[in-house]
Amino acid sequence: MLDGRGVGMLFVPAVLFCLVTLSPALADEPSEPSRLAIQSLLLDGAQYQNRMIAVGQRGHVLYSDDQGHHWRQASTPTRAMLNGVFFLNETHAWAVGHDATIIKSRDGGQSWQLSYSAPEEETPLFGVWFKDQNNGFAVGAYGLFMETNDGGENWQKRWISEEDDFHLNHITVAADGTLYLAAESGVVYRSDDGGDHWVNLTTPYHGSFFGSLPLFENQLFIFGLRGHLFSTYDKGESWHNIATGTTAMLTSALKTDDNRCIFAGLSGVLLVDRECDGKALQLIQRPDRSGISALLSSDNGELVLIGEAGITRFKP
Repeated sequence: MLDGRGVGMLFVPAVLFCLVTLSPALADEPSEPSRLAIQSLLLDGAQYQNRMIAVGQRGHVLYSDDQGHHWRQASTPTRAMLNGVFFLNETHAWAVGHDATIIKSRDGGQSWQLSYSAPEEETPLFGVWFKDQNNGFAVGAYGLFMETNDGGENWQKRWISEEDDFHLNHITVAADGTLYLAAESGVVYRSDDGGDHWVNLTTPYHGSFFGSLPLFENQLFIFGLRGHLFSTYDKGESWHNIATGTTAMLTSALKTDDNRCIFAGLSGVLLVDRECDGKALQLIQRPDRSGISALLSSDNGELVLIGEAGITRFKP
């Protein structure tokens, strides 16, 4: 039986739905065009205004100019599995993946250049976040934390904790600039100074967390294994357990334009919180039960679902 750490290695966003191993030789080769890329395993998505980007297996990157109605495949310099993507503005985007691969785009995701790669270390990156065009972080397995202050021309490694090397699964920022890191073993880190220092928050759960959703007035949702979902109204000093009615792993969340909070995960599970207060969640399970790894908000009240089935649209 796998413990929390073992489960984390199998199901962190790097390999949510299957185990894919690429040799360093393949990881260093450019991605190949595929007519079926939109139906392939995709692991994360990001959006800026009408432009959307989705990333996944074999270095696939797809982009859309019309809120996800039509997609085109971009050329990338790697075939490594891409696990996370971040969209800063209309031009600047970064994606991260296996072999500590980091790629960057300066044209809104249409073309990509290699920023960093270390196949010999066999360590995946899971998440990426940039404060501005120069300053950003990439996080991953075994406590891997990398930072740049020149837009990704150079990257430096450092430890955010001297006591552990937990897998860092997801990094996000609140409206007031507070940064949160969702990690394994019930660990959540918070930084109040832009990432220079991190505090290990005490949570009521000891399994892996795969994401967080900051809202307003110090409110934050944190979610992960076996349908576990918690909220805090004081930046993680205290937590409230939320009954979800599911044991499916929760992997992603967003707040929609009509102020609903939606959480998604494996087995096609979606949880709709119409007040974003955790008091009355509607459980929806898509008939195909395909896993969802990321959510994007489109027009007409629809969602763009990214995951095991590639890219699909859904109106909850």
